Amino acid sequence: MARQKWAWTDLQETRASQVKEVVDGMKVYWPLTLRQIYYQLVVKGYIENNKSSYNGLSKLLKWMRIDDRIPWRALEDRSRRLGDKKGFHSMAEFCRRELNWLFEGYERCLIQSQLKYLEVWVEKDALSRIFDKTVYPYCIRSSAVRGYSSVTFLADYYGRASKAIMQGKRPIVLYFGDLDPSGVQMLDASIETLEEELDLYGVEFKRIGLNPEHIEKYNLPSDPHAIKMSDSRYAKYVKKYGPVAVELDALHPEDLQKMIHRAIRAELDMSKYDDEKETGEIEEMEIEDIRTAVIEFLEIKFPRYFDPYYGEDEDD
Repeated sequence: MARQKWAWTDLQETRASQVKEVVDGMKVYWPLTLRQIYYQLVVKGYIENNKSSYNGLSKLLKWMRIDDRIPWRALEDRSRRLGDKKGFHSMAEFCRRELNWLFEGYERCLIQSQLKYLEVWVEKDALSRIFDKTVYPYCIRSSAVRGYSSVTFLADYYGRASKAIMQGKRPIVLYFGDLDPSGVQMLDASIETLEEELDLYGVEFKRIGLNPEHIEKYNLPSDPHAIKMSDSRYAKYVKKYGPVAVELDALHPEDLQKMIHRAIRAELDMSKYDDEKETGEIEEMEIEDIRTAVIEFLEIKFPRYFDPYYGEDEDD
């Protein structure tokens, strides 16, 4: 049976060219989500900001990948996970694998001397990869709260924040979410639960984005029809923010990363951070000396498992 094909019309060819322009322009941030690509097309004026455009883009991206117009690796489905399989072919394979990783992975905590305990929270799991990658060098946690936070998530944070307070540090949460009634109220609800139900006070919550000033600054598409007048939060939200609704996904990944960097660095004592980084680099060199000595010993003591050339004819 022949493989199904899609008829490429002139309009679809034009749209595919626009999609490829956007996808290639964000290659450093691959894999992308459908929503990230959609909003960049909206920002550039290539498509309208509506459900029909979104659904049409989803189908177009499907066939662009099937027909090799963009690589499969350019996008990913972050709602589905593939588990790892276990097992090695031999003990020697395991031993050599472990030797390659021996004493690898040490990284000094670069914020241990800070007087603040920072965490970055993002409303959407779809953006968690960008946040994890951006906050990692600062040795702070990034959490995808996935909408309204569960009491389990907040109880876990209670434990971390309480420990920080006992250590004399001031807990601060840098929050990123959609600019719409639910996106704003989600953080308010978390604060209410932590303070009034879990009795955690002394935490400073800062909404970094999205905020009204970001709409004009980054030319973000607003969809006021996404705000329903029947929503109980409507009046309070519109009074404070106006009749606007913008998703965090609409920000270009580069702009989002810069926003995260600025927010973190504004809270940290960067001189202390740099001192810790210098100490860490010295420690990593010392660990490498230990690693080299251990590997040399093991390859001599147990050549069968650790010497990759064991058993080869020396004359070959």
